[in-house]
Amino acid sequence: MRLKSISLIYLRKSRRLLLIGFLILISVGIQNWGVLAETQPAPYFILPRVNGQVLRSSQLKGKVVLMVFFQTWCPDCQRISPQLETLYKKYKTQDFIILGISHDPQKEKHLKPYIKKHGLSFPILLGDHSIAVNYLKVSSQKPRFSIPYLILIDRNGNIVGRFIEGQQKETQDIKLLEKRITPLLELSVSLP
Repeated sequence: MRLKSISLIYLRKSRRLLLIGFLILISVGIQNWGVLAETQPAPYFILPRVNGQVLRSSQLKGKVVLMVFFQTWCPDCQRISPQLETLYKKYKTQDFIILGISHDPQKEKHLKPYIKKHGLSFPILLGDHSIAVNYLKVSSQKPRFSIPYLILIDRNGNIVGRFIEGQQKETQDIKLLEKRITPLLELSVSLP
């Protein structure tokens, strides 16, 4: 009888520990998974590049895209730009592209020196209000956003990750960001 009651006590404690462990795993998993689980079609855009050409989002079909919203004065943007360039060079042959989207008030004046200083070869676009509204959900109630703000888009044109400075580690840890990107490079385009 005593052995049976001891067994029941251990069984209850084991269940509690399992439940607590399961809840911890779920909460950690959801924090990491939630970043990539939010999929939605990326809105269409047309934006000018620094070099005068125009880029349409339809030209990115079949590519893995990392959109980087930034301003040249931002210390965190300056810190991450050379790291993003390294990432771009490493994976660009696998149809990976980084789009820098500048929201500097005097774009041309600041962008060319910034691009040269950081040795950037990925396309830099001149951001406007429409892209901020469509991608960053900027509104009159929420007129600002944190930078750098990174948006990851899969080969099918779906937003699969949003990484916001001060909220997700991917804006600080380029290796973690790379871990988010590389599985997407292995996937092919889904046919409708």
